[in-house]
Amino acid sequence: MYRMLPGHSAAGYRRSPHRYPAALLLLIAALLPVVATAGGGVDAVLLMDSSGSMAKNDPDKLRVPAAKMFMSLLGEQDRIGLISFSDNGYPVLHLTAPGPDHNARILAAADKVSSRGVYTNLHAALEKGLAMLEKEGQAGQEKMLVLMSDGKMDVGDTDEDWALTRKLRGELLQAAKESGVKVYTIAFTEASDMDLLKELANETGALFKLARSDQDLHEVFSAIFESAKDPDMLPIEGGEFVVDDSIEEVTIVASKEREDVRIYLQSPQGRKLDSDTAGENVKWFVSHHFDMITLKKPEPGTWKLLYTGGRNRAYIVTNMSLNHNPQNPSLEVGKDMVLETWLEQDGKLLDREAVLTNTRFEMEIEDPNGNSVRFDLFDRGEYGDRKPADGIYSNTLSYENPGDYRLSIIAKGETFERQKTVHFEVAAPPPGLEPPAPEPASTEPVAEKAPEPIPPAEVESAVEEPAEAPPAAEPEAAEPEPAPEPAKKKGISLGLAIGVFIGINLLLGGIGFAVWWFLKKRKTAAAAADTEDEEDGDDEEESAG
Repeated sequence: MYRMLPGHSAAGYRRSPHRYPAALLLLIAALLPVVATAGGGVDAVLLMDSSGSMAKNDPDKLRVPAAKMFMSLLGEQDRIGLISFSDNGYPVLHLTAPGPDHNARILAAADKVSSRGVYTNLHAALEKGLAMLEKEGQAGQEKMLVLMSDGKMDVGDTDEDWALTRKLRGELLQAAKESGVKVYTIAFTEASDMDLLKELANETGALFKLARSDQDLHEVFSAIFESAKDPDMLPIEGGEFVVDDSIEEVTIVASKEREDVRIYLQSPQGRKLDSDTAGENVKWFVSHHFDMITLKKPEPGTWKLLYTGGRNRAYIVTNMSLNHNPQNPSLEVGKDMVLETWLEQDGKLLDREAVLTNTRFEMEIEDPNGNSVRFDLFDRGEYGDRKPADGIYSNTLSYENPGDYRLSIIAKGETFERQKTVHFEVAAPPPGLEPPAPEPASTEPVAEKAPEPIPPAEVESAVEEPAEAPPAAEPEAAEPEPAPEPAKKKGISLGLAIGVFIGINLLLGGIGFAVWWFLKKRKTAAAAADTEDEEDGDDEEESAG
């Protein structure tokens, strides 16, 4: 759960003033255009648990096809390595770039990982992974490790387990941070050392994920790919996505509800394509849990996926992309974050009014429970936006619950759509520090009024700001005028209340007495008049007699 700016609300969210079988042999060539969207390359090393317990917790060896999936997602600018670990770490594949001469060797490396080891030496795995990156890594490449395990530190000696865990949390983790290595971690069971795996990921700006099935691994490695490569994407809603004429290639990852489901792709002209009738410009790979389809020079218009289930993705190659800050959010419960996003064309900020006037920027946030809601972003100098009408759209948000979040940033124009997806962890507050309590709702109807904007958090922007733009910290010099508080009733003391009560009762008593006295007087006067009339009548009768 998180807090958002006034004017945006949804059920369950608080407003604030201020989510593989062995046949999974993916074709690397089909995925090369995907990686071209993300800029620089990565040097990635997979650290795969080969302890004997994996035979029980991963009987179908799901980690092997999962590793092949990740290997296939990397492109020509990237390099992949693999280390198998049990009692120690054993290099299986040194850093190698995909290509026609290496593809078979890269995929075959994952098949060499067994489940015959006796122990689970997480320290050795991380140590060997860092050593491979230090010795073989190339300058300018992003460095990352992907650690997969089902257990805890275990080398057969309790004291040694404790000592190695302490070293891992100390010197090894510090070495990874100093080298800029991100350590992505995947637990196969809840019996894994989840606290340790979470710490490794959080401290290095990476992700921790729990994967219990091959379908989970599909989602997990998609999330790792999106986090590491930051590819441009197309929003898919109801199976539909819009292709504009600036898109050179699009690669779709379409999930299946069941293994026997067959996926079809419908073109803007209504033509139905499948893996058998796709044509020369389409590469189509079929697996048990998803299909991967690459279209070269796709026809502009609305395309539709048929007979799919789950979460689908469309990665694109285009000269018009969506960018954002911060790239890797590091958040704690209750702390504000300013999110900025903008469009770029050929690497330059797109600020043409003709394009932006009819473009809507919004973000969709999925919380740890899978609930999602959308909010707008603004370019009008408020809600954390630095400068109005500069082409950079912003909003301020703060999360109230810890856990894994998925943030999709979406730009929708009249003829195009773009999406970026950010995966991050919101940390719980330190022990003893309670998050701010929600503000009580006012019982009196008060006209809602947007507060003054708060200054944005200082973040490094990939966009070159105009020289006249004020620095991000400048708004702090002037205290924003506080929003008007709801009118409050004046307090009344107990003694005064009692005096007023008694006075009112005396007044009412006096009025009642006066009314009673007036009515009694009228009744007495009427009775006297009747008596007089009777006496006059008697006198008249006596005179007549």
